[in-house]
Amino acid sequence: MNSQQKCPLCSKLGFFSQVTNLKRVFHRCPSCDLLFVDPSQILSQEEEKKRYESHNNDIEDIRYQDFLRPLFRVILEAVPKNSKGLDFGAGPGPALSEMLKKKDFEIELYDPFFWPNENALNTQYDFVFASEVVEHFSNPNREFRLLRSLLKPKGKLFLMTLLYGPEIDLTQWYYLKDPTHICAYSKNTFNWIQSNFGFTKTKVQEPRIVSLFA
Repeated sequence: MNSQQKCPLCSKLGFFSQVTNLKRVFHRCPSCDLLFVDPSQILSQEEEKKRYESHNNDIEDIRYQDFLRPLFRVILEAVPKNSKGLDFGAGPGPALSEMLKKKDFEIELYDPFFWPNENALNTQYDFVFASEVVEHFSNPNREFRLLRSLLKPKGKLFLMTLLYGPEIDLTQWYYLKDPTHICAYSKNTFNWIQSNFGFTKTKVQEPRIVSLFA
């Protein structure tokens, strides 16, 4: 069964294939390969915030730090110390920011719910990182344009999000069972993002780290 939709990333309008996961319907764009939930099933902002507040993202939680450590290591290897970065979508417990500050990085925070500092979006950074954020974008076209604009020349964007591929049964995939996860990306999606938002290179590091270079 197909349904006509407009892709929130590439704006293609057409009849897209559908995937049902726990009664939620996702559409798969044939142009950019984005998987996105039907707009009628997106939570309200109040419901979304309550869900985030229920997460255990304690800055001092060792298990949470261990979860973030792969992204932490990638940033340490790619960015010189004393560089200025932005934690985009920092959430209620910006643990990765604290880990990086201890390594002599200067970090600003932005989150529309918990750190609504619009001034942080009026400058450019050596690097920007978003941990488990991009799967929450209702308008990924707008958000990736913003992320690209926040980077200095030769800046780097680091993302943590679980990618989907042909080996995954999307009807059962646990990553789509979080009601705030409203889109998912494949390697092909990030190749499209690179080509269309002014990035020069994409590096995918399994299982969930993506680096985009300005």
